[in-house]
Amino acid sequence: MSQDEVTRDDIYHGLWDTGLHDGDVVLVHSAMRTLGRVRGGADTVVSALLEVIGERGTLVAPTFTFVHEVEDDPIIDPRSDPSEMGAITEAVRIHPQAVRSTAYRHSFAAIGRRAGVITGVDPSLSVFDLRSCFGVMLALNTQILMLGMTYASCTSLHFAEWLSEVPYRRAIPLDVKVRKPDGTVVPQVMTDYQPHTYTGTRRPDFNRLGRMLEERRLVGMAAVGNAAARRFAMRDLIDLAQTEAERDYNVFRTAEGGTTHATPLDFGTTVISPELPDRAGRPGRHQWSVVDESRLTLPGG
Repeated sequence: MSQDEVTRDDIYHGLWDTGLHDGDVVLVHSAMRTLGRVRGGADTVVSALLEVIGERGTLVAPTFTFVHEVEDDPIIDPRSDPSEMGAITEAVRIHPQAVRSTAYRHSFAAIGRRAGVITGVDPSLSVFDLRSCFGVMLALNTQILMLGMTYASCTSLHFAEWLSEVPYRRAIPLDVKVRKPDGTVVPQVMTDYQPHTYTGTRRPDFNRLGRMLEERRLVGMAAVGNAAARRFAMRDLIDLAQTEAERDYNVFRTAEGGTTHATPLDFGTTVISPELPDRAGRPGRHQWSVVDESRLTLPGG
């Protein structure tokens, strides 16, 4: 084994150091490349996560599908649509014990004791509705794990925007189709949550609230391989976000006319990715969080 290779034990102990425990429900946002060279790849990461939370725990991963946004007649296929959220999420999706929610783009795959109640929600509701996936995870005191990612990739902050009723986003009803397990295709109304008309200079800055959480000592931080990992309770995030949004609903964004850069974080080194297209063909950049930037292999490197 290479000296630089990351093992299952390395990952297990790093996850434990963030404060994950047996019985936790954990929602993981991840970037596989930030961990370094993992022996066994993404399956090893999933195995370590499942070991940490044990038989009483539940592992949840976002398995979002942005390709449907550019399709003229989208057919949502929960059994076959690949996740666009990275190798670890795809490993969760295809796990033999995984179940998956039905959603236009914000679906989740889950493994464990609470998997059915998290994913078995009404597909006509927005995923951010209190009766849908995020509402259920909030009720279950879900822990959020940012594995090599900054708060910029924390979809729970869109949940906080929904609950805070920010004026720059809105719910959109959509007429789509869903492929059932027996292969039949049926019409389905779904609700998406999208940006509203805005012409100012503000940009999303979810690190702003993340830093507030860290200053309140509500975030467990540790190295998992080369990834800078952060673990915090969804309830703590939502409580803080709603309190701050009552004073200023722009707490989720940069200042008007000011810097467009995200709030800096003290733990780990933030690396901005090159432009990476999603399956809809739209380029975007990610914020990766690592211990040692020199050990991060960029796409094409």
